[in-house]
Formats: sequence, C-alpha cells, structure tokens
Amino acid sequence: MRTIMKKSRLFPVTVTIMIFCLGVMGVNGLITPLPDWAVRSIGLLMLADLPVLVYSRIKFNKTINKEKRSL
Repeated sequence: MRTIMKKSRLFPVTVTIMIFCLGVMGVNGLITPLPDWAVRSIGLLMLADLPVLVYSRIKFNKTINKEKRSL
C-alpha cells in the first residue's frame, strides 16, 4: 500500500508543473511578452517534465488497473 502511494504522488506533481508552464507560455503569447531567458527557462522545464509526465502516467495507469483486477 505504501509503495502505491509513493508512485501516485509523482503524477499530480508533473501535471501541476505542466499546467504552470503552459499558463506562463499563454501569458507570454496573449498578455505580455516575457524576457527571452524566462521563455527559454520555461521551455527547458517543459522539455524535462514531459518524459517524467509520460512515465508517471503509465505507472499510474498500471497501478489503477492492478487494483481494479484485484477487486
């Protein structure tokens, strides 16, 4: 039970990071242009977050499917 909780914490964190990054990019495109270093930093954060998000989503789905089969 404890290992399932540790694995499931990664997914909400990665989704939160991605939502933050997309929000900042939306502000950059729609409201006010941000400095170049800020756009590049957010882009690097998104680039690093994307594979972790995919990995955590796959693990999250596997744990949910495993729990459904056990019921």
